[in-house]
Amino acid sequence: MGLLYDIGRIKGNTGVRHTIDGYNFLKEQKYDDIARVCITHAFITQDVTNTIGEYDVTNDEYDFLRQYLENTKYNEYDKLVQLADSMAMPDRFVLLETRLMDVCLRYGMNENMLESVKEVFKMQAEIEEKLGHSIYRLFPEIKDNIGV
Repeated sequence: MGLLYDIGRIKGNTGVRHTIDGYNFLKEQKYDDIARVCITHAFITQDVTNTIGEYDVTNDEYDFLRQYLENTKYNEYDKLVQLADSMAMPDRFVLLETRLMDVCLRYGMNENMLESVKEVFKMQAEIEEKLGHSIYRLFPEIKDNIGV
């Protein structure tokens, strides 16, 4: 399911719009649980004002996203998909710091970015506690990307 969170990009290279497009597409296919991550992956702090990319949605869609985030309790799967997205480049997995810097360089920093970065590292710590080891042990190819 986590591989489909960006399926809304089938309609083009869009900003926040891809969350709505993916959600609607998967809801139409009756995949409600997967549709959910199309939205949740992009809003780490569950705040509609705190995401990257252009707000290329209508006012009604913006209101829908705001209400959806306010009424959705994130679960472990939402957080796992967010963490995976925070480690994924188009062609490889990387350290969280590398991916977060890539996002900042491509989209710029906004006033809420620090809050999201803190939340990503909090998610990492929570998942590593459950795993009993570093998340990077699950992705040995990361060593190839850092020259170790």
